[in-house]
Amino acid sequence: MSFIRRIPIPMSALALGVAGLGNLLLPYSPVVRAACGVVAASIVLLVLARIVFDFAGVRAELGKPGVLAVFPTLFMATMLLAAYLKPYAPTFATGMWVVALTLQLIVAVVCAVRFFRSFALSQVLPAWFLVFVGFVVGSVTSPAFGALLVGRMLLYVGLAGYLGILPVVIYRMVKVGGLPEPALPTMAIFAAPPSLCLAGYLAVTSAKQPVVVYALLAMAAASLVYVFTHLPRILKSPFHPSYSALTFPFVISGIALKQANLFLAKTPAGSFIPNAAVLAMDVFVTLMVFYVLVRYALFVALPAEKPAAAAAPAGA
Repeated sequence: MSFIRRIPIPMSALALGVAGLGNLLLPYSPVVRAACGVVAASIVLLVLARIVFDFAGVRAELGKPGVLAVFPTLFMATMLLAAYLKPYAPTFATGMWVVALTLQLIVAVVCAVRFFRSFALSQVLPAWFLVFVGFVVGSVTSPAFGALLVGRMLLYVGLAGYLGILPVVIYRMVKVGGLPEPALPTMAIFAAPPSLCLAGYLAVTSAKQPVVVYALLAMAAASLVYVFTHLPRILKSPFHPSYSALTFPFVISGIALKQANLFLAKTPAGSFIPNAAVLAMDVFVTLMVFYVLVRYALFVALPAEKPAAAAAPAGA
């Protein structure tokens, strides 16, 4: 039971990153994708076990704004894993996807109401993007379940949510300043929304417009550069559960870059993205996810690391 209590809720974001990594690496090896699926599913089960066997502790943890904001990653990861299962257990996988998407939307509404009811600029975090945009994972996975209409609706709402919350988060970063050290890794989440929307757009729209792809690519590139400028400082900071934020934002950036490259290559103008850049991104993302996975394994396995990370008021 003590082991289960060491599982932080933000670990669900690591499951999301690992599951996404499997999709990114699928062109290289279906076996690697399957391995990523097993690891991600194991992490989700650990988080669920923590919720079941330590509900009081989880409830207290969710009282922290940063942890609450990252809670939707549990359902985002579950939607990706449902797509993994679809070829083998279609009925079960579809039900799993519907339940995860429903819970994702419910949690998003609850989080939004709670955030705005007791709004404080200092409590605004990049993890808020997960609340207002994270459900676009439903758009990315919707083709596997024949739910393109649902996927389009989620995409449009997610785009609106991103454009609405982006100025608030930017204003907070400018007005209040940097994040406290335990939440510093959540800076990486800045890179996720435009890439997630781009991947969703390419997945659910039939008449894709290059100008939209260019616009989302530009936003994704700018966000990624912003995150890279903070990455050295983040990696020098002590481990906190929020380190899980260093996975999915980079994974979805790699996926969006690869999919955009494939789409633009079929247009008359061709793609301006070098294949070497796509490969370099794949390598970087893989190394980053593996690094965080190892750090998390040490954190969970070695109780001595717990005190340093347990102080985190806002993990992602």
